[in-house]
Amino acid sequence: MLQIIEIKKGSPYLPQVQALYESAFPANERIPMKQLLDDKIKREFWAFFDDSLRENHGEKSDSEIAAPLTFCGFSNSISHGDITNIVYFAVEPKLRCRGYGSQILQAIREKHPDSRIVVDIEVEEDSKDAKELERRNRRRDFYLHNDFDAAPVEYHWQGEHYRLLSAGGTVTEKEFRNFWKEILKDIPGAKYP
Repeated sequence: MLQIIEIKKGSPYLPQVQALYESAFPANERIPMKQLLDDKIKREFWAFFDDSLRENHGEKSDSEIAAPLTFCGFSNSISHGDITNIVYFAVEPKLRCRGYGSQILQAIREKHPDSRIVVDIEVEEDSKDAKELERRNRRRDFYLHNDFDAAPVEYHWQGEHYRLLSAGGTVTEKEFRNFWKEILKDIPGAKYP
């Protein structure tokens, strides 16, 4: 079972989250960590840990029971109205393909049962590298497998071309742009997708 821990400035888990953030996202797709932790935009910044060792005490030794939680991944999302945009989401590389990503998405859905959940992925057709194309296709297929569908929204941000996927209902381009206008309205010079 996953345990969710909120990440804030000074969190003891911040170094793990930051290391995964920096390894999972190219520099042009990242914003500075201090902005992710800033209170100007109300974000949900969560780290996810597997606490199954703590639940199954039956045949475990004392050292296994006292073992620290296993860091699985993180999400960083923003909600407004009935839209929740998962801005950043990553699973530890050594734990991928073990169901943790699906569990994290399910946890986000449970926290926002009445929201349309949106994610953006890099447009597959733009990749000129076979390995990158394969990575983008795997990411798309992961979300499609988790009940996301293509939304009629594409945009460019920081030199990258993105396509929106949504679960719990579609999001129009106007809704998506209005979502970001509202989120960024009090931040001078902020650019929205």
